[in-house]
Amino acid sequence: MIGTLTRRIQATCADELSLLRRQMYSLAWQEIREGGVEGAATAMARKPSCVTHGVSVNVVCFAQRATLEDAPLMISVAMHLHPGRRSDEVYWEEADAWAQAVAGHERFRVEARGGLETLDGRVFHYALTEKAPEARAVPLAWPS
Repeated sequence: MIGTLTRRIQATCADELSLLRRQMYSLAWQEIREGGVEGAATAMARKPSCVTHGVSVNVVCFAQRATLEDAPLMISVAMHLHPGRRSDEVYWEEADAWAQAVAGHERFRVEARGGLETLDGRVFHYALTEKAPEARAVPLAWPS
């Protein structure tokens, strides 16, 4: 279901996701290191949930100084309940699909890093990490 929902988000918000990705990657190249800025952020305009009526989604991307335990690029997906919407009626896993849609590129992996309850919903945090290049199968040549 997450894969299908990710593709739906990518198809519906392709231009906005592309712009957000470009901004996010641009942030990663800023002077985020010792003596530079601590971090930077960019966000996408609030969107309605693709699955649950009465829920809005906010996506924020962060670039931060990398440490051993933290990735330099983070995504936070906030799902806000509209008045009258009950928490038990929400498909919270939609946040995973939004994070996957933002990552969008084959060379990045999205890793869940926790979340928290808010007064009007939940916020989920994800790290973007680069995938190791896949080893290519090299055909063995038999001596002639």
